[in-house]
Order: sequence, then structure tokens, then C-alpha cells
Amino acid sequence: MMDKSKRYMREYVPLECQDTLRGKKLDFDSIAQMFLDRVRVSPDHPLVYYYDDTVTYGAANDRANAVANFLKEKGVGKGDIVSTMILNSPEIYYTMFGAQKLGCIAGAINYMLKGPEIAYVLEDSRPEVVFVGSDYMEEFAKGWRMSGHKPLVVEAVTGVVHAEKIAQISLQEILDTYPANECLVSQSPDDPTMLLYSSGTTGMPKGILLSHRNELSICKGKAAFGTSRPDDVFMIVLPMFHVNPLCVWTYPCIYQNLSICIRRTFSPADFWPALTRYGVTTVQGVPAIYAYVYSKADPETIEFDKLKLRMAFTGAAPMPVELIHGFKEKYGVEVVDGYGLTEATGVSTTSTAIPQNIGSIGMAFPGLEVEIMDDENRMLPYGERGEICVKGDAVMLGYLNKPEETAEALKDGWLHTGDMGHMDEKGYLYISGRKKEMINRGGENIYPREIEIPLEKHPKIAEVAVIGAPDPSLGERVRACIILNEGCTMSADEVKEYLADKLAKYKLPEFVEFMADFPRNPTGKILKQKLKNKF
Repeated sequence: MMDKSKRYMREYVPLECQDTLRGKKLDFDSIAQMFLDRVRVSPDHPLVYYYDDTVTYGAANDRANAVANFLKEKGVGKGDIVSTMILNSPEIYYTMFGAQKLGCIAGAINYMLKGPEIAYVLEDSRPEVVFVGSDYMEEFAKGWRMSGHKPLVVEAVTGVVHAEKIAQISLQEILDTYPANECLVSQSPDDPTMLLYSSGTTGMPKGILLSHRNELSICKGKAAFGTSRPDDVFMIVLPMFHVNPLCVWTYPCIYQNLSICIRRTFSPADFWPALTRYGVTTVQGVPAIYAYVYSKADPETIEFDKLKLRMAFTGAAPMPVELIHGFKEKYGVEVVDGYGLTEATGVSTTSTAIPQNIGSIGMAFPGLEVEIMDDENRMLPYGERGEICVKGDAVMLGYLNKPEETAEALKDGWLHTGDMGHMDEKGYLYISGRKKEMINRGGENIYPREIEIPLEKHPKIAEVAVIGAPDPSLGERVRACIILNEGCTMSADEVKEYLADKLAKYKLPEFVEFMADFPRNPTGKILKQKLKNKF
């Protein structure tokens, strides 16, 4: 084993000295207790800006208590699962916070799922109650009817009309009729409080159980950077069934008594106007969003005199270095890269406010250890490729109903992420790709990112995904799938010639495909297995 004392460590200002936390309580047994404390500190401070609505901390708490009182009346209590399937809106907070006040496990269902997939989630998690937006009621009803488990259904009514009658009551009726008296119950830091599902890219989705301790460690870690200010506004555009908007932004913002601007979805036309209208200081996106904004938005149309944006964070997939530089040059905003997964509550590494090693995914998040290990759980030297492994309070309790998969992922306290990479001598991490995406060409291991990174620097190329192509003699060959910038043309030979002096010959793509788009998950991450299936 290597000497861990040599690992590079950042220095942080103590939490009690951070401007956003000065004089505030820092330690809690549950995230519900933390939320109530911040409500009592700043009841009139805006929690959510949602188009023309502003919801204060106090109002959100009252509505959460109304939901909690409804759940209590239905016999729902500590340890039960209460799920939501609602498009981004403050209603998600009322339902999740209300459930968590009672010690329930708040579940989030992907609103892009179809009937059979919904039925699987219902049977796997067996929620007592599901809050469903009108937008998704027809598809949810298909899954509800297919499932052997039929939870009570509450409808979050929107403008979408449908003929389904499976809901027993609407969320608005609950908010209008149930009392707002405080419902918080005593809970333990190690009690499960959230259930989020993996994307299912390597099989059926797995339910990931997260505890209060997991989430509170992320809250403290985010605050430790000291980059937040008391008047900050964070914008959420990613789907709120995903770990990032909930675990990496919502609760850490509440921990620091900050405000959140929620948008239903990412809209290119709405992006800059929303930033200026609500005084947004920080935004979280994915490379696909930043690439679209960069290529489509005209700086002449942006009211820079009203813009308060200081930082833009990205994750879910590696951010091309050229895009990071381009965004800074065009809009004057730093894009900060990071890395995380739901099994570690959404974030495991992040860069500093001004990336010191652009192209890396940063270094270990506060309170976490991140190492590169081999298949025998042994730490590897600097520069050597292996599996990215994570240890600390943010690592999940485990997979719901899947003890074997849990044991495979958690070894000696280390979460084995399935992602490959290497670490430099300063502790900066560089990702190579998924362990199962590694290409084995005649016994030579090829990591897709080795090929993607130089291609991303080509001025004609907007996006690239490198995958393995099955081959009877070599096992696999290299296939590069490319999306070109608008108005550009390129040939396969041009791609190969460009790479000829940048990569070893065995790494050069033997197949080059030009495409209009890639299959993606809801956060914009390229689904490489589905991409392979196309060929």
C-alpha cells in the first residue's frame, strides 16, 4: 500500500467561519431537522423562485407539514417509502420534505419511464404513496395497473388533461385542507431518507438507499469550499428525480439558507433571461447543455450588466477542455468540472473555483477519500490506471433488495464505482471511461477517453463517443462516433489523419461514424451501450 500521508490535501476555512453559516447550527441528526432549523432562522427568506411564484422557507415548511399530516392520517410512518413522479417544481419539495419529517424514505421516480419500467419500480420499492404529476398520469397508470403493488396515488394537477381516475386526492386539496402543525419526528443519522434509482445502463435499475449522514456530509462538504455568499441563488434545470438537483444542490443550499431557482426543463431560450431575472449566481448543467448554449447563444443578446453569474458547474460526463476555455472566453464564466455518482450521494470530486488542472475531474470532495485501485482492492501508484474507488460518509447504505450487488460494490468500506481513471501527484483525478466500456483490441486495453479527448479539440467536431466494435479475430476494434459542428463536413480519412500523430497506431479508430445525435439519459449522458446496439 502507498503512504496516504503523501496525498495532496486541500485546506478549508472552518464551517463556523463561513459567511453563510456564521452563528448557525452545524450538526443535525436528520435532513428534516436541518430544514426546520433553517426555516426558524429565516422563515421569510426565499427558498424557491419558480417563474412568477416565490416560495419562502416558512411557506415551504407549512406545505410540507400539510403533506406530512395527510400521510399520518393514511397510516404512513417511519421507514415507509413515499415517492414522487413530478416535473421540476416546488411541489417536489413539499412532498419529499413532508415525507422526511415523518422519517419516511423519499423516493424519486424517473418521469421518462414507460409503463413496464414504472411497474418494475413500484414492485421493487413498494411505496405506500406516490405523488404523480398530471403530465405523467397516463403512463404511470399503465405501470400501476401492471404492477402487483398498488400504492395510494395523489395527483399534482397541472394543465395536462387526461382521462385517468386512479388518484384518490390532489396535492392541492391536501395543501388546502390539512393543518400545518409541525410533524418532525426523531430520527437517527444512519436512517435511510432517500431512494434514488440508477439509470439502468448495465441492467435493471437499482434502488440506491441514502441516509441522513450521507446527505449531511455533502451539505458540509459544499459549504467547506467557502465559495457561497448569503444572497446566492442556484438554478436547477436538470431533472429533479436525479441525484444532482436533490442531493448536490437542494439540501446543501438549504444548509446554507440560500435560494433556488427551479426551471421545468432546460430551455435555450430561457437560459440567459432566467439567470438575469432571478439574479442567479450559480448554475449546474451537463456538457451537452453548455455545448448547446455555447454554440447557439449570441453574446449580443445577453444583458451582461444584469448578470450575477459567478460559477457554472458540470458533471455526468467529461467536459471537453476546449469547451471550458470557450465558455470562459465567450461569456466570462468559469465552468467547474466534477465527478460523482448516486451511490456516493452525487459528488466525489470537484475542481476549485478556477480549475488548476483543466481536463481533470478535480480532487477528492471534502470528507471523502478517492483512490485508484486494482481488482484486488489495492491502491495503485500515481499515473497508473485503475478503478476509481470512494470512501467516506457520503457512500450509500446499499442497494434496495440487492445484497449481492451491494457486497460487490462495497468492499472494505470502499465503493467501487466501475469508472476507470488515474491520479496525478497532486491528487487530481482523470477519468478514462467505464470499466465495462474499456476496449480490448487483441489484448491491448484502450480507454475511450484517450481517443475522445484529442478529437474534442478538433474545430469541426462538436461531440464524440468512442465505443468498441466486436471483431472475431481481435475481440474488439475501435469505433468513433462523431457529431460535427453545424455547417461542417469531414471524412473518416480526415479523422484518422488528424489522430495519426496523437495516438499509438493500435488506438486509432478503424470505424468512423458521423451522426446527428447520440442516445442519452435524462441528464444528457451518452448511453454507450445503446450506441453500440445501433451497430
